[in-house]
Amino acid sequence: MNKFKTCREILLLSYADNNITDEEYVPLYDCYRSKTPDFDYQLYDVFDSENMNSAGCKAEFRVEKADLPRLVDALCIPAVFHCKQRNICDGLEGLCVLLRRTSYPCRFSDMIQRFLRSVSVLSLITNEVSSRNRVE
Repeated sequence: MNKFKTCREILLLSYADNNITDEEYVPLYDCYRSKTPDFDYQLYDVFDSENMNSAGCKAEFRVEKADLPRLVDALCIPAVFHCKQRNICDGLEGLCVLLRRTSYPCRFSDMIQRFLRSVSVLSLITNEVSSRNRVE
């Protein structure tokens, strides 16, 4: 559970028990609101390229499923990415995140359902994968 949600629940309980007034409750409740939407990650499955069919892979990533391992090798994608916030991502998943993000316009929040990762983590993975493959 995120910290903002916990604070809001505590404030609500305090208000219900008459420990704080209307004048105290309203600004505090507004103050402890997350700027990012709260996604329900339990509704989705963890990313697994093995369970994707060829048509789905082609539609989402604009690449044939059989070509994904070849792309990993050709682009020298490491087996694992370690992001700055200590998140770990499999190399193939990282490539798929980048392919999905660049295959057609989509927001990181649109990708949560496929990769079961937060917006900030998807952003970090995309940056990590793309920075590893820059031509200098």
